[in-house]
Amino acid sequence: MKIILREEVFNPDYVPPSLPHREEQMRQLLAYMRNFIESPGSFYPRVVLVGRQGSGKTVTLRSFGKSLKPPVKFAHVSCFTNRTFTTIIYSLAQQLGIAVPKRGLGRDELVNVFLDQIKEKDIYAIIALDDVFNLTPDIISVFIRMGLETDKMGAHRIGLALVSHTPDFIDALDPSTRGILGKPLVRFPPYTKEQIFDILKQRAEMALARGSYDEEILYMIADITGAEEGQNNRGDARLALDILYRAANGAEEEGLSRITAEHVRRASKEVLVGVSSDVLQGLPLHAKLLLLAIVRALKRGKPYVTFGEVEDMYKILCEEFGQRPRAHSQLWTYLNELKSKGIVETRPNKRGEGLRGRTTLISIGTEPLDALERTISAMAMNELR
Repeated sequence: MKIILREEVFNPDYVPPSLPHREEQMRQLLAYMRNFIESPGSFYPRVVLVGRQGSGKTVTLRSFGKSLKPPVKFAHVSCFTNRTFTTIIYSLAQQLGIAVPKRGLGRDELVNVFLDQIKEKDIYAIIALDDVFNLTPDIISVFIRMGLETDKMGAHRIGLALVSHTPDFIDALDPSTRGILGKPLVRFPPYTKEQIFDILKQRAEMALARGSYDEEILYMIADITGAEEGQNNRGDARLALDILYRAANGAEEEGLSRITAEHVRRASKEVLVGVSSDVLQGLPLHAKLLLLAIVRALKRGKPYVTFGEVEDMYKILCEEFGQRPRAHSQLWTYLNELKSKGIVETRPNKRGEGLRGRTTLISIGTEPLDALERTISAMAMNELR
């Protein structure tokens, strides 16, 4: 059964027709570049895009680049793969249709040839250097100063966009170059769980066969990758899309027509660190039993279970292990501990999920259930010996 209908939609370089939750960043980027776009040559625009990996910087920049119309061109270089001045210039020249010698020129000579060609071919270009923190300050300075070379180019023919995880690279520049760059920052906060869900839904609708997934699968992935308030170690949309792709591919390889929660768990295990045995071992006995109850409730096949279902399963396990059940309030404390350690994810139910009233839904997204059940059961039994 074919589940993935458009592989390219999951490619990191793919630019979707719209960018959910990056409208404000696009507006700011356009504001910094507008004068150059509307009146090429009259202004030297500079901007720095800052945000952690997977926060939408590159896709926003590429989407902006696709929107440009002649005479303004757009050239994007990854400084992760191109870390020397020469390779960056060659990449820019190729994208802009400029011929530069590949050998025999020093840096200053290469800059002069590049700028002369821009003037000769009457080019106006916005140059984007992605992952610029991989470059030495002197290389970054050359590109920042290029936009001021109006004598060589006859006008302001270059706009510059620098992309980084943090603005720290600016501090390493010499004071005069920092002054030229200024502080035109566009910040990209980590995507929240709700935002990642929207991104996953958009891509799934574009790339996956109808009926091959349901929204709970997308919520699962969003819950384990999206950020909550105060979290800076989550919010990576690339990671979320990678998990969805791997889960869909895993279901395809098994000849299935639908992605299951277990496919998501296996895919997550491949790309995330997961939960260490030391963390599991350090849980109190009844926190282990509550976790085991969550696992067994989830093994019935649903991506999420309610706290009520888990509590019922926990009471059965207490009989099985000869333990007196802990109070409802204590179980809530244990559940919050499991969540804080990244073992489980929780969220309130939403409309349309077939549940009456407000209740907490619980999921495990990063550990295959069979292996986790064996581990927790063995730990609990050893503790009771």
